[in-house]
Amino acid sequence: MSSHAQADQLMPRRSLLGACITVGTACLAGCTSSSHEAETTVTEEYDGIDASEIVIQGINGDIEIRDEQRETVHVEPRKKAASEERLDLITLQKKQSDNRLSLTVDTEDSGFLALNSPSPRMDLTLTVPEGVHLTAGATNGDIDVETTGAENVSVNTTNGSIMVSLSEPSEVRADTTNGDVSITLPATAEQAVSFETNNGDVAINGFEADSTESNSEIDRMIGDGTHRITANTMNGDISIRGGN
Repeated sequence: MSSHAQADQLMPRRSLLGACITVGTACLAGCTSSSHEAETTVTEEYDGIDASEIVIQGINGDIEIRDEQRETVHVEPRKKAASEERLDLITLQKKQSDNRLSLTVDTEDSGFLALNSPSPRMDLTLTVPEGVHLTAGATNGDIDVETTGAENVSVNTTNGSIMVSLSEPSEVRADTTNGDVSITLPATAEQAVSFETNNGDVAINGFEADSTESNSEIDRMIGDGTHRITANTMNGDISIRGGN
């Protein structure tokens, strides 16, 4: 599971298309005026049988993705805000065209936030069909992907860490500005890896010629390099390990 350690920041409004069916319950868990006092957990189901690509775009919040043999995309958005009224400012928009399903968090921000009042956030937990192209992005939040057979995985965040775990070899790209990147591969994976960090360590473990280097740019072949993994961070560590 991903952590919720990244600080929420006020983000501009994003205009998005689509609608979603939401079933949820709201509850209060108050502390101080600077905390998220209102919270709603919802459950949504989308038809994913024809989707070969799934795109998830968040703003403030973590994204967790798992895949399994299924025909639908199961989503549990968890909204948090300073009040129940502000929960209504956060919605999950759906857009489906051709073979792509796009789910995007929309924050209807008024541009004014009370002193010590945090920005609304939505954490997303998704279960998706196997064998699709997965793309996920966030501004303030961690991204955690565990897949048994995605065609490729592309994830990016500005303030947050990235974790990707593969049961089968796949193309992976992971980019963050402030956060760590951790990628776990099958022990038999044969990958072409390209890593870069300006303020952190790059570590490769669980393969022949393991190594750890600081503030480095690394290009290396593992076996025949049949799949490519690219990871970049400005401030954080990068690790790749075999063992799945």
